[in-house]
Amino acid sequence: MSEPPSSSQLIRIPMVLALDCSPHFLARCRRVAARARFLVRSCDAGSAWGVAVRLRPLAIVLPSHLHDRAPKTFELLAEDAGARLVVVESEQLPSGELEGHITYAIGEASRARGA
Repeated sequence: MSEPPSSSQLIRIPMVLALDCSPHFLARCRRVAARARFLVRSCDAGSAWGVAVRLRPLAIVLPSHLHDRAPKTFELLAEDAGARLVVVESEQLPSGELEGHITYAIGEASRARGA
């Protein structure tokens, strides 16, 4: 039986959590993720805290109408997970802008974690 890989052999892939996004927008996020080399997981807002703390995403993407209902709650969620929020005003946001916002958030969270 082989030994598990050492931490120096592990490949770390940035994780992004998408909350309450439509299937169409989630598919767009995943296309952007494939190009920019990060993974996207999704969940509903009700299970967000448990999922975010377990997965420790670097970015949490959510629609503005959801964020506006409880901005402090989502800020605390991001803080607990060590993530940055990406609040999307419109799911029609051009893919290049979406990628830019997400990769910026990933970079900021990575720096804050010291990664």
